[in-house]
Amino acid sequence: MTRDFATINGFKLAYSLWGDPRYPVVVLSHSLATNLDLWNYQLALLPRRFRVLLYDLRGHGASDAPGDNYTLQELASDVAALLDHLQISTAAFVGLSIGGMIGQYFALQYPEKLAALILCSTGSRTEPKAKATIQERVETVRREGLASQVQPTLARWFTPKFIEEAPANVAWISDLILRTSVDGYAGCARAVEGLDVTDALHNVKAPTLIVPGEFDAAFPEASSRAIQQRIPNAELRVLEGAAHLGNVEQAHRFNEIILDFLRRALN
Repeated sequence: MTRDFATINGFKLAYSLWGDPRYPVVVLSHSLATNLDLWNYQLALLPRRFRVLLYDLRGHGASDAPGDNYTLQELASDVAALLDHLQISTAAFVGLSIGGMIGQYFALQYPEKLAALILCSTGSRTEPKAKATIQERVETVRREGLASQVQPTLARWFTPKFIEEAPANVAWISDLILRTSVDGYAGCARAVEGLDVTDALHNVKAPTLIVPGEFDAAFPEASSRAIQQRIPNAELRVLEGAAHLGNVEQAHRFNEIILDFLRRALN
């Protein structure tokens, strides 16, 4: 996908902007070890009704990696600065996995910029056991590169049925993982280690939808229910048949769910 570039917080950030400038803006924030191309299935429909802003996280896709140690506060500030650069005052935010974590911090740090929030396959606090697992993965990537993460990551992100029946899709996601920089992976993984926002979520005032995957072992429905219980009037829709990357594995169902919510929240 063609990208434009902006200098954001001192580094080069890649983004892509789709749709009529008169439409409400929707930001899409991807998972760890992918890039904005992860949203290709959503671009068939979203720009027909919304102006869609996609971007590559630090050290992912075509964005620079400013060091290898980031915080979720910094990653949220990247979004705010990009919106300012593009002279966009408010936007809906759709985040998947780390993207959903960034979305929660964005909602708390920049409430005046947020029109609506969709949190997919994500959590609101990283427990000590998960922190240790993340650190092990970072150390492995430092030694062996991103290739070491391809097979175990795919096994977490998709159901066995999808891996068997959709090899071309799985190969595409594998390529996204391999194109991630080591510093970007490490920096964003360390940001995930610092996730701890559960107790502040009652301050989120924007209309919110939470979308867990039915078979997501990393962020099961209980993680989403914990978020829903704390954000006033938040909605929750379980994405049936999906593991972690539900926007790929169940793209049609995913699109219908988020389009329905965005139409209601932004009209």
